[in-house]
Amino acid sequence: MASPSEQRVRRPKNHEALIQQLSKDGDGPFRSMAETMLFAASVGFSQDRRDEFSEAGEPIRYEIFRRSHTAEAFIDSLGVLVHSSDASILSDERLAERITIFEEYANGGFIEIQKAINSSRSRVMDVLLEMVRRTGKATKKPDLPAELDQFFGPPDFSPP
Repeated sequence: MASPSEQRVRRPKNHEALIQQLSKDGDGPFRSMAETMLFAASVGFSQDRRDEFSEAGEPIRYEIFRRSHTAEAFIDSLGVLVHSSDASILSDERLAERITIFEEYANGGFIEIQKAINSSRSRVMDVLLEMVRRTGKATKKPDLPAELDQFFGPPDFSPP
């Protein structure tokens, strides 16, 4: 078993141009390719789109993702959601499996992002913002007690 510092996250080779376009190297909104992958995986998950791929571009060291507790928790969470009845998915021995799940959701997200860009005449940033808006609207707010609901709804700035 490879240690976390030796693990790599594969980038789908057929989306390499899109990854470059979305990262800062292509004047995109994301500071790094790791951030681009995280966004794509969240799109893939929200669209229930998980696609395998065989050809990979230059991989990203998993250590880069581990620098952000949020990124690492997101990758772990995807593994838990896919294998909800198997607590051992969070074991160190199954890190590679969690990374593969993340990679496949990212690939699915890149497919959806590219499809949205191709069908739009808008700037890439506008397409991404619209995708986020639609996902936010589609997310069902959980039923909460009235005293908690105020914290999760839109802010009320009206005078008392």
